[in-house]
Amino acid sequence: MPEQRSPPVSSLSINRVDNDPHFIIHLPKSRRDICFNINSEPGKILNLVSDPGTGVVVNGQLVGAKKAENKKLNTYFGKFGFYFKSKGLKVEITTETITLKDGSYSIALTWSDTGHILRKQLLISVKKESNVTITVGEEMSFMVLLHRVWKNHPVNVDFLGIYIPPENQFSPAAHGLIGQFVSEPEVHIHHQRPGQDPEKPQATMEVKGNKLTVTRGLQKDYRTDRVLGTDVQCWFVHNSGKGFIDGHYKDYLVPHLYSFLKKP
Repeated sequence: MPEQRSPPVSSLSINRVDNDPHFIIHLPKSRRDICFNINSEPGKILNLVSDPGTGVVVNGQLVGAKKAENKKLNTYFGKFGFYFKSKGLKVEITTETITLKDGSYSIALTWSDTGHILRKQLLISVKKESNVTITVGEEMSFMVLLHRVWKNHPVNVDFLGIYIPPENQFSPAAHGLIGQFVSEPEVHIHHQRPGQDPEKPQATMEVKGNKLTVTRGLQKDYRTDRVLGTDVQCWFVHNSGKGFIDGHYKDYLVPHLYSFLKKP
């Protein structure tokens, strides 16, 4: 069994999606964490990474809370699909099962297992009721975290978080809500000023030719503490990341769990 390579646990070097899809993008050159939310609908599938160069796709399907609160229905990731085209392998991770598909061959583990699946140099390691790590040779790794809630909770549902190390060797053609940041954009943040909330100052961010008002705040990183999480300081981009991500978040909706992003 090859040695398992876990994604780094430094909160300073990872791109992640957790909670009500909270995206946290780490920009290593400028040493900043930028956050945004995507407010979409249950059942929709968002592309996180689409890399025609390496033939890797990562998509996430949204699931809704049991009911709306304050007229807003929170959404979370309930399912992830990974497609490794060159290997012909697909991995589907839900809040119930972890399934590897290779053509007509299929093997599944549940979250109540601790175990490994190894096929074509792709290693899936399941840590019981905690996380799944997918490792592809020395080139890339992904970690999916399970968040269980009380079964009879009136609102909340089980959901998943995903952590993608920026060291992953994607090609320059990589795109997607996370994949586009393989090529780090230049970000300038200035004119910091008090916000409406004294604990959340505002500033002006210049990125990709856009000027945005951003808000300083805290987001949670659940890798080291799955219950309470670790606070990460970041600049929050409003309007579903508009101006920070290329185009509109709806450009990243895909029809199937293993779809590549179509070029505009």
